[in-house]
Amino acid sequence: MAPEDAMYELLQAAAGDIPIIFSEENGDRPRRPYITMALRWAQAGPGELGPVDCEGMQAVHGHRDATVELQSFGNAAYDALDQLALVLQHTAHEERAEALALALYDVGRLQNIPIKRDGVRYERRGVLELGIRYTRQHAEFVGVIEHVIGAGNSQGGLAPGIETPFSVKVVTTP
Repeated sequence: MAPEDAMYELLQAAAGDIPIIFSEENGDRPRRPYITMALRWAQAGPGELGPVDCEGMQAVHGHRDATVELQSFGNAAYDALDQLALVLQHTAHEERAEALALALYDVGRLQNIPIKRDGVRYERRGVLELGIRYTRQHAEFVGVIEHVIGAGNSQGGLAPGIETPFSVKVVTTP
């Protein structure tokens, strides 16, 4: 599952009856109250190489610290995001985040910022930024096998044959 879809699943479960939509979607907005979600940016951490497997495949993975912006619209816009921020910190939702390979690491400032509609009227809007960590992974064939296990057998000569198991592992310096 793509990280943005996993975030959506986590947030929609925590939002309860309030629908969440992606802010960049085209189409009609749902009835108020509703929340828009946008993955604004992610800071990529360093990649970490994994071991080479028996087929010569090696994975690299890296953590990403993403900023997710939520905007709520309607009469209880501020309260809806305030409640959502609290619900996300409950053990049930922390476990759901872990199952989705996510971690909520920051609940940012909650703001009450009305927006002007129709050039005349204001609509209530709440804004909340969340810090959500996820991991990306990529694997490729590198053609190097780091660990071989086998057995050898010696025959001939005056002494009886000896079967000797062996293991060879390439050790790389960190």
